[in-house]
Amino acid sequence: MSSVELVLYTPLLMFAIFLVVQFAMVYLGNNAASAVAREAARVARTTGDPGQAHQAGVQYAANIGKGVLEDYDVKVTMLDNGERVRVTVTGHAQEISPVGVPRVSQTVEGPVERFVESP
Repeated sequence: MSSVELVLYTPLLMFAIFLVVQFAMVYLGNNAASAVAREAARVARTTGDPGQAHQAGVQYAANIGKGVLEDYDVKVTMLDNGERVRVTVTGHAQEISPVGVPRVSQTVEGPVERFVESP
């Protein structure tokens, strides 16, 4: 009787483990995209240069490690005549399954810092 139960429940258990591992990989990829977006936004907010922010985001994504965030795209947009910046990072998390894995995407927005002399 126990061998029949083992034959019936093992595929279900393996599928559940598979789903949990895939969910964890997507969660890790989402956190990596968030970290890249925060770093690029930090550079854009302090320098006001979207090109430098894009380069910092791409470099940070490359340094995260292979497989955590793949096929990433860092998009830096200046808003309100350069008063605000929005950074959107999209990419793929590591995949076990060839289908059904969502893309990860994170957006960070904030004001560009301006230093002015006090009167």
